[in-house]
Amino acid sequence: MSLRPSWKRRISLAALAFFLAAGTAGCSSSPKRTTPELSKLEGKKIALVDLEGEPTARKIVEVALVNQLVQRGTFFLVPKEEVEAARAEASHDPTDWKGLARRVNADFALRAKVLTFEAKTREGYSSEEVEDSQLEAERGEKDNKLVRLYKVKAMTGNVRVQLEFSGVGKDIDPDPRTGVAEESHEVTAEARTGAAHLPPKLRFLENLANDAFRKFFDQYND
Repeated sequence: MSLRPSWKRRISLAALAFFLAAGTAGCSSSPKRTTPELSKLEGKKIALVDLEGEPTARKIVEVALVNQLVQRGTFFLVPKEEVEAARAEASHDPTDWKGLARRVNADFALRAKVLTFEAKTREGYSSEEVEDSQLEAERGEKDNKLVRLYKVKAMTGNVRVQLEFSGVGKDIDPDPRTGVAEESHEVTAEARTGAAHLPPKLRFLENLANDAFRKFFDQYND
């Protein structure tokens, strides 16, 4: 016995509604998060297993990063000596950075890469109007203003470091979480009464690195 056309239409509409609902449910699911969730690292052991960058940048960035990890007081940072000792073991594969973190009983492996580490200096001139009483006495004019030029120096710094946290401990999500710590700033010095002095370049970059990591840990601590 064949179905009547009206029943066929009802079945077709019901099937269509089912597939639409399934598609909507799939679209509404939020995408998997790939940025750090530092609140989930509280009380966990972290091993800094790799830091890529030019030697000077690497040294300054490492100090700033370790200081920030320690100052937070919510993570347990595996001492560098333990990481290097495990790295030096003959049986260790130098390309197995997750295995290195496991060797020191860490819950997370941390890798860092210096993307930008620079401070550029430029020089120029600025001007100001000043009153000159001697000029007024000599010329007998009320308009006794002179335009004086003075030297100006500026330094622009930019620090960007990519951080990747990967779970290596038991029952911890192994998918890497990546974010960028960054900070930029400009300082100026004027030579109105003497020489224009800018801060030492490396000290300036050290402060920027500290600020970059401080902002990073505040931003992703959710």
